Amino acid sequence: MSVRCAALPLRSILLIALATLPALSAAAAQSLDPRSPAPLQPGNNSGTVDNFVGSNYFTLTGGPGSVVITVSYNSMSLLGNAQRSALNIELTDDKRSWTERRTISSMKQSSSTTMTGNLKVPTRLILSIIPPSGGLVRMGGDYTVTATGAAKFDLPLSPTQLIVGTYTPMSVHDNEDSAARFSPDGTLEFASGTRGRWKLFDASSMLYTVQFAQTRLSLKLIPGRGLVDPHDLTAIVFQRTH
Repeated sequence: MSVRCAALPLRSILLIALATLPALSAAAAQSLDPRSPAPLQPGNNSGTVDNFVGSNYFTLTGGPGSVVITVSYNSMSLLGNAQRSALNIELTDDKRSWTERRTISSMKQSSSTTMTGNLKVPTRLILSIIPPSGGLVRMGGDYTVTATGAAKFDLPLSPTQLIVGTYTPMSVHDNEDSAARFSPDGTLEFASGTRGRWKLFDASSMLYTVQFAQTRLSLKLIPGRGLVDPHDLTAIVFQRTH
């Protein structure tokens, strides 16, 4: 089913179609900061979003010409049981002179929404992937974003750029449980004043070593979520907050 949307500035026309698609898989960088969205990349950009971690943000340049953006969503299960949840999608220009909002509902199957816009001039676009809100139970799921047509992509962030940010420890080491800031120079500092270092160990598998006090950890970075146990990707050790 296709729905014609209200006219947008620059005479953009968005056509929104809902369909059911098989789940897709690929890796991409995500950003939790709406002021610094991650560059969307050619092909599949996949990630996981939930109400505990927060929204993911992407950017690309569209036009002149037709741009097609497709987002698919597959809700996560709860204790092995399928649960229905809704993913909200927002597409806007960087000046926020217009915004298009869509909701994808998923339970057992992946659902998708496709946006097709005819842009008269090059336009910086911001795409927000917004998880279900509130609740004491983790809700969300896996998503995939693709952009085709007159879409231009910035260079991807490097592994050393991706880790930079603020994290909350989800497990306690050396009695340290305060927020931690990972800096571009390879240092880290907790809000308590404890200092340490991080180092990229293997770029292809996104493995890093993290050291502070008497603790030395080998962790895997999942962009948009945090640093996790490489042997159990559901076990977040440092949860990304910014």
